[in-house]
Amino acid sequence: MKSSIAAVLLPLVLAWSPAIAAGRADIQPFGPDSLQKIEQTYRGQEFVLVLWSLDCVYCKASLNYLSGESRRRKLDIVTLSTDSADDPGAVAAMRQRLAQAGVRGQAWAFGDVAPEQLRHAIDPRWHGELPRSYWYDASGKRTAYSGVINADVLRRHLPR
Repeated sequence: MKSSIAAVLLPLVLAWSPAIAAGRADIQPFGPDSLQKIEQTYRGQEFVLVLWSLDCVYCKASLNYLSGESRRRKLDIVTLSTDSADDPGAVAAMRQRLAQAGVRGQAWAFGDVAPEQLRHAIDPRWHGELPRSYWYDASGKRTAYSGVINADVLRRHLPR
């Protein structure tokens, strides 16, 4: 009996290990009110919200760069993939990409609401270009940026 339980549980633990190692239990579905929840969680703190997708090469470069900087600067990173949280294959690929980049923090993916509605909930002026980031200061003020995140972008948005 114990060996059959172990035979069932071991593959599940191994499948989840990249997510556990990356410090995330799951990718949460992003809905119209999710941005308010994120902002509430980080109230009074600097953080960056990074919008990305699996097919965006520039997003991968941004995630890799931010991961290294987050450890040096103690920067909180929240990721939001425009891929579907309802697609188990995409969710597994998102977990793997974030784990490979070493990105820790809250992870979200577009939920079952129309993508246009979710984009509008994030920023009515955003038209879907990626990578897109929103830099929040401790007062809650945010600055939007479209493009690859590098040292210049970081200095501009987090001068400390």
